[in-house]
Amino acid sequence: MTVADAVNVLHTYYDLTNPDAAENFAYTETLRFLIEATKDPKYMTELAWHYCSTKRFDLEVKYLEMAAECGSSQAMTELGYVWYYGQNGEQDPVKAFRYFSKGAEAGSLWSKYKLADMYRFGMAVEKDIEVYRRRIRDAYEEVKKSRYLSAPYPEIAYRLADILIEEGTPGPATDLYQRAKRFMAQRLSVEPFWGHFEVMERIIRRLYGCIPFDRKHLDFYDLFSSAGSPGVYSLTWKGREYRLEFPEDDAAVFFDGKWFRSFTEFCEKAEIEGEKCTAVYDEIYVREVET
Repeated sequence: MTVADAVNVLHTYYDLTNPDAAENFAYTETLRFLIEATKDPKYMTELAWHYCSTKRFDLEVKYLEMAAECGSSQAMTELGYVWYYGQNGEQDPVKAFRYFSKGAEAGSLWSKYKLADMYRFGMAVEKDIEVYRRRIRDAYEEVKKSRYLSAPYPEIAYRLADILIEEGTPGPATDLYQRAKRFMAQRLSVEPFWGHFEVMERIIRRLYGCIPFDRKHLDFYDLFSSAGSPGVYSLTWKGREYRLEFPEDDAAVFFDGKWFRSFTEFCEKAEIEGEKCTAVYDEIYVREVET
């Protein structure tokens, strides 16, 4: 295999909407080949991200540290996340603050908003809400015109919306929540990463804390607002109807003959005719079923 061949394998993989185990294995082996052949940290961080998405945090750290040694600011930012959340079983705010500071200095918006969070919560630095608010506003000015799905627009926008709510301006906040929701839905259609679903749930619950929940005009991700409450919904795609149930007083979800432990797990794994629901979310008609 040549480097050009390997790059073509990656491009083919990127076009898949629901890769199987064999395709995922070929993808990781191709990245390992490119890492060995090119020493390019972008392939190291890409492989690390894949292992993060599959919750193999030991391998995520291995490849991030490899990329950081090659000078990757993206890897520095990702290592900040590892230590901030303790993804590998060990939380270290001091290391997180150091890596996020380096990432922010290099221009990473992901590092900038997480560094703001550390001021908000007083993690490895003195708590300062005004610094947090200023940093989030500054980050939003940078990210608001971005059209790249990899940009942290939803993460920054919903934080700014929270600030606006606290300041008594719910109208602009609602608009930001809705924009964040649309952006995140598009990202999830191509990158159904478990961490992004957690952000989407926060956005949805905040949005419907500001405006009434209209049960007659639902979309796929609005169901995050229903999760945990008993209810039955019809999901229609290409003329075929599927039944989704939230049992009483239970976080579990029953869909198309299968149980999922939560709506987040449902979003991660559920398929319709071989397609992930998240990949076709905007083609799914949602209707509440009266019981």
